[in-house]
Amino acid sequence: MLAILPGMTHTTHRRRLVPRAAIIASIIIIALIASAVAASMMVARSRLVAVPGVTGLPAEVARETIEAEGFVYELESSRVSATVPSGQVITQRPEPGTLLDPGSSVRVVLSVGPQTFKVPDLVGTSLEGARDALTALGLTVVVEAVSSETTVPVVLEMYPASGAPVSPGDEIRLSVPGGSKDADVLLPYDLTGITVLLDPLPAAEGADIDPAMEVARRLQSLFEAAGAEVVSTRPLGASAAPDRVAIAAASTADILVGLDVGTAGEGGLRVVYGAADVGDGRQASSHAYAQAITRAASLPTLVVREPAPSEDAVLRAFPGVGVRVEIGDSSVEADRALFRDPSWADQVARAIYRGLGPAVSDR
Repeated sequence: MLAILPGMTHTTHRRRLVPRAAIIASIIIIALIASAVAASMMVARSRLVAVPGVTGLPAEVARETIEAEGFVYELESSRVSATVPSGQVITQRPEPGTLLDPGSSVRVVLSVGPQTFKVPDLVGTSLEGARDALTALGLTVVVEAVSSETTVPVVLEMYPASGAPVSPGDEIRLSVPGGSKDADVLLPYDLTGITVLLDPLPAAEGADIDPAMEVARRLQSLFEAAGAEVVSTRPLGASAAPDRVAIAAASTADILVGLDVGTAGEGGLRVVYGAADVGDGRQASSHAYAQAITRAASLPTLVVREPAPSEDAVLRAFPGVGVRVEIGDSSVEADRALFRDPSWADQVARAIYRGLGPAVSDR
């Protein structure tokens, strides 16, 4: 065996200790670096500031709040809102509580309010044209097919009705011919050569709905689709007529159909006719028309009263046969609820048309 010299043993032992020392030194260095980084991060973190919440605040208050914390106020955009008043913050970025360096931007979106406008009057226009006009205003269009005596693609009714306040994004329902309701079928009367004078009573001052005009609009569409010529003492969309009595007196129309809203608290639908009998048969014909409309007005949601004579000035002035339909009473809560329902206005117009159609077409 070879002899192992003492020097050789010492050298081998020293060579094994050198790597261990290097490792220990490296660990110490890494620990020192990590501590320095952590300390640096803690210092940096201690300088961050939480973003304040400014949603719902007026723009100037939001700006002052953001800048007071050392951030930069930045207007990202403005947007229509039906719930947030104009000039207030709708949203912000970053979210409240986010830690940022001072000098960072906080972006906000401001409300410009609801931007309401009135629904345009498109009843009687083509479906395509009405859809384009409403879409251009930012409204959502829903088309509903209803039973009708005509197949021409025109707008029979709108909901909300014309003149109602709406905002971009709101939904507008257009009713057009095409549906089928066996219980509400309208016969195709031929009213060619007949002229009808409509006299919708103006709505009360300050009223937000005009039920007489809503029924008149639908009734005009029905009469015109049957070939009749329709004129009105109050042009569609107008709030008042200059002199309804004078217009009726000068009219050469074959029949007058008035539309009234009662205020006596009686409620329901009732047809009235001229009380004066001048011996020319007009009162008898008017009474017959009133009875026909009353029979046709089988509306389960509305009380229908018996016809009655009336001293109405417009009826007295009109030289032809005339009736007035009291479509409801504004002082009766049940009637006021119906006034806002477009399907109810459609039912009333159909009842009047169904009652008058056979009698007028046989003239």
